[in-house]
Amino acid sequence: MGVFTRISNMFRAKVNDSLDNIENPILLLDQKIRDMEESLNKAKLSSAQILGNVHEIEKKMANAQRESKDFDEKVKLALSKGNEELAKKALEKKLDADKTYSSLKLSYEDAAKKAEAIKANLRELEEEIEKTRNYRDEASARYNNAEASKKVNEILANVETKTNKINIDDIERKIQKKEAIAEGLGDLKEDNSLEKEFEQLNELNLDEELKKYKQS
Repeated sequence: MGVFTRISNMFRAKVNDSLDNIENPILLLDQKIRDMEESLNKAKLSSAQILGNVHEIEKKMANAQRESKDFDEKVKLALSKGNEELAKKALEKKLDADKTYSSLKLSYEDAAKKAEAIKANLRELEEEIEKTRNYRDEASARYNNAEASKKVNEILANVETKTNKINIDDIERKIQKKEAIAEGLGDLKEDNSLEKEFEQLNELNLDEELKKYKQS
C-alpha cells in the first residue's frame, strides 16, 4: 500500500469518525479537501528533491560518458604516438570514468524507479482530490435539497398538528347552533305577535260601550 493510499484512507477514517459530530457534513468535506490539498503540496515539495536527484544523476552519467570517450581517444592517440605510459594513464582514467558511470547507472535506475512511483502516487492523490471535489458538489446539492425538503415537511407537519388543524365538523356544528338560536328567537317573536292579536280581541271598544249607555 502506497503512502498516498494510506493518506487517503486516513482522511476517510477521520471523515467517518467526525460525521456524527458535525451538523453540516459539507463543511467536513471542505475541510477534507483542504487537508488533502495541503498534503499534496507537501508531497510535491518532497518529491521535487527526489526528482531533482534523478536529473542530477543523469548529468553526472553524461559527464562520465564524455570523460570515458575523451580518455578512450587519448589512449588511442598515445598508442599511435608510441607512448604506452601515457596511454596507460589515459586508460586508467577511462576505466575510472566507466566505473563511475556504472555506479551512477545503478543509482539512476533506483532513483528513476522511485520517481515514477512518486509520480504515480501524486497522480493518484490528485485524482482522489478531484473525485472528492466532484462528490462534494453532488453532496452539497443533495444536502441542500434535503434541508429544503425537511423545512417544507416541518411546516406541513406543523400545519397538520391538532392545535393548528381546522376541524370543519366543529365549525359546522357551531354555525348550526347559531342558526338554531336565531330560528328560536324568530319563533318567540312570532308567538308574541300572536298573543298580542288575542289580547286585542279582549280589549274594550269604547265606542260600543258608549252606544250601550245611550240606549239604556
